[in-house]
Amino acid sequence: MPFDQFIIFFLFLLTGFLCKKYGVFTDSAVNGINTFVVNIAFPCLILERTLALDMNHSIFINFLLALFITLGVFVVFGFYARFVCRGKAYPDEDKPVSELAVFFPNNGFIGLPVAQLFYGGVGLLYMVGCNIALNTTCFTYGLTRLRRGTDTETVPFGKRVLKLLLFVIHPKICAAVLGIILCYNHISLPAFADGFLTTVGAVATPMAMISVGTLLAGTFGLRSFKKRVVMEPALNKILLIPVISAAIVWFLPIDPLVKTIIVVSNTMPIATMVPILSEQYGKNKGLAGETLVVSTIFSMATIPLFIWALKMLQTGGF
Repeated sequence: MPFDQFIIFFLFLLTGFLCKKYGVFTDSAVNGINTFVVNIAFPCLILERTLALDMNHSIFINFLLALFITLGVFVVFGFYARFVCRGKAYPDEDKPVSELAVFFPNNGFIGLPVAQLFYGGVGLLYMVGCNIALNTTCFTYGLTRLRRGTDTETVPFGKRVLKLLLFVIHPKICAAVLGIILCYNHISLPAFADGFLTTVGAVATPMAMISVGTLLAGTFGLRSFKKRVVMEPALNKILLIPVISAAIVWFLPIDPLVKTIIVVSNTMPIATMVPILSEQYGKNKGLAGETLVVSTIFSMATIPLFIWALKMLQTGGF
């Protein structure tokens, strides 16, 4: 794996950090960039990269394996997070937030550009499968945990199902499904459409990583690093969860790239959905936000480290 890719990874982050630190990007500008990347640039990238694949039955099956194995891994992580947080001296109302912070990875906004940068179009497609698993878990198990101790009638069941469906039909997921259908049936897009997808999709990875860099310029404060309720879930997320996921999937008789993507997916920092849903359900949004930022800072070192370690495992380089 070329060292240049690691340099590119950090230069994008540094650019975002400096732009936010020195006022080049305002909060509203960052929000606009995020919306563009998630709803337009990523779908274009996913569709363009999927159409460029030599799509076959094996790739399609591997995509489904990435999705369903990740769902199974999340079941294990759910029990692990409950076990880790149960005996801690955290306030009871904060434990659901800490549990989700332990194992919900940001395998969308950060995971997709990392997969594209290091593993190409096939890796990107498999990461989409992992992201579908995350969205499904967020709006089933995640909401169940966050609603603990709240009025069970706050959000009707039908509305929760609707939210899940809205994530299932998210543009990036629709792009992956459409790309698989078109590519599998050898249907090509007109040259102008392919050119548009290529041009817009090309900005997805740099813009996403620059946006992540702006997060690191936030004013969360050094005190966050002294809080057990912040540090313990964050360190579990970026250090132990990847190791556990590797122990679960590494000896499965599946494509090595699928294994790698599932593990890399779980090296990501805490998902942005944790503070968003925490606020919606009256939980400690500040705690969720602090844990997200701390895990993101540490993950800038641990993500490349795990990617390198996985490469060494596959090639027998240790």
